[in-house]
Amino acid sequence: MSIRTENGRLGIMALGWALSAALIVLFAICLVAALVLPDWRASHAWIGLYSVAPLTSFRVWVDGIVFSAVFGWVTALVFGSVYNRLLRP
Repeated sequence: MSIRTENGRLGIMALGWALSAALIVLFAICLVAALVLPDWRASHAWIGLYSVAPLTSFRVWVDGIVFSAVFGWVTALVFGSVYNRLLRP
């Protein structure tokens, strides 16, 4: 499946899945890094965008995954719509 269609337009469904998956993976990497290296504050800021729950709670995983998917789809809808609109002659 391609994100771009034959006429150069972005497929919003493919873009939504791709962005959501990428954000979920990035969140998981940052959360694991925060758990393994608690003194390294770099990943805590990324986690703080998605949840205020403690790092060791199950809730932080749920919040991070859900909000990563939501933000991925919102970004795909906005970005894909604007991009496709700008392609129109």
